[in-house]
Amino acid sequence: MRFAAIADVHGNRLALEAVLADIRAHGVSEIVNLGDMASGPLDARRTMDALMALDAVHVRGNHDRCLIDRPFEKMEPWERRAY
Repeated sequence: MRFAAIADVHGNRLALEAVLADIRAHGVSEIVNLGDMASGPLDARRTMDALMALDAVHVRGNHDRCLIDRPFEKMEPWERRAY
């Protein structure tokens, strides 16, 4: 069994797609996502759609917890966009 760990995608769907293509090319069967998935100014929605479509273990990172636990009015601008 081969596995890959990914982390700190921060809403960068294009980079995620490139990494996933490389993972597939190397015959990886298991993926662990270590978090910080959506926060950032790029493409949070489509990034999360791609991550949710994976058969992977996902762990919330500190940025993910902020998007879930922090009130909207206390979020930074980049968090609000991802929210």
